[in-house]
Amino acid sequence: MALPTDRDARKAIPVYDFLTGYFPDAFVEVVRVAVAGNQQHNPGERLHWARHKSTDQLNTALRHMMDHAVAPLDTDGCWHLAKAIWRLSAELQLRLEAVEVDIEPPIVMELAHGKAFFSRSQSASRKSVRTARRPVPNPRRKPRAKRKGSRK
Repeated sequence: MALPTDRDARKAIPVYDFLTGYFPDAFVEVVRVAVAGNQQHNPGERLHWARHKSTDQLNTALRHMMDHAVAPLDTDGCWHLAKAIWRLSAELQLRLEAVEVDIEPPIVMELAHGKAFFSRSQSASRKSVRTARRPVPNPRRKPRAKRKGSRK
């Protein structure tokens, strides 16, 4: 998403005020995570997001949140929560880009042998991006029996 070109619309998005006024220390920690990750995965290169090396955002973010409950700092000295925020920011960026170009983000189509298979549709709408959040049925779970008076 690029910033709007209209003056009033631009003023309605105070990026600097937000970044420096709301959570400045937290954002610095997320930047440290980005720098540490760049040194690990792209040594000697300018800071950038190597998207092909970082693909499982939501599962990794949740693992970092669970690790935080045990020990707030990872073995590299970075905060697990900062790593989770980095991953969630990456997922949000991908979702926003998918809506911007009117394509569906990768969605889980089926589960087999514990592995997720993904599909990307070229003709998706904004509605399909919202419906992509539907949970994937668990193949091991038995279907619920219908109750009397159930609408389904």
